[in-house]
Amino acid sequence: MQSSPQPAGQDGHFIPLPALPGWTRAMRQASQAQCLGQVTRATAWYREALGLAFQQLDTGHTEHADACLCALVSSTRCLSGLLVDQGQPSLAAATLADTHTALVRLMLGRPRVSAWGKAAVWHSHDTHAALVSHWEAHGPDPVIEGALRAGCLVMNATARAVH
Repeated sequence: MQSSPQPAGQDGHFIPLPALPGWTRAMRQASQAQCLGQVTRATAWYREALGLAFQQLDTGHTEHADACLCALVSSTRCLSGLLVDQGQPSLAAATLADTHTALVRLMLGRPRVSAWGKAAVWHSHDTHAALVSHWEAHGPDPVIEGALRAGCLVMNATARAVH
């Protein structure tokens, strides 16, 4: 799973995932388009990659749980970074919040000992940090507040803290 990072989005990198070749292709296309200044194409490819990651989430195949959620978070961060660059911080916030909320739902719906539960806890740290960073950079946003509260509800509903 570890490979040399490719330039993309706000956090600057995505890691190609051999388990998800379609997603990797879409992210490469998005990255290349972004590097060439083709914002519309880059946005479309990042949305394609994000959609592919959500499709993988829907399949529920355990052997790809970590790769799927890594792809979900990576494409979310890249797309939200591009949206911020385009002057659309509210849309970027909604993108981050949707992914964080999906991870929280996974934590609530699957035992934490399952591959999906463990991966959701692990990757939710990244989306939580991205939401907080977005809030700090662009100010309060009710969508971000709702997503952060959802994560906190998971903390309150369990004996151990998630975030």
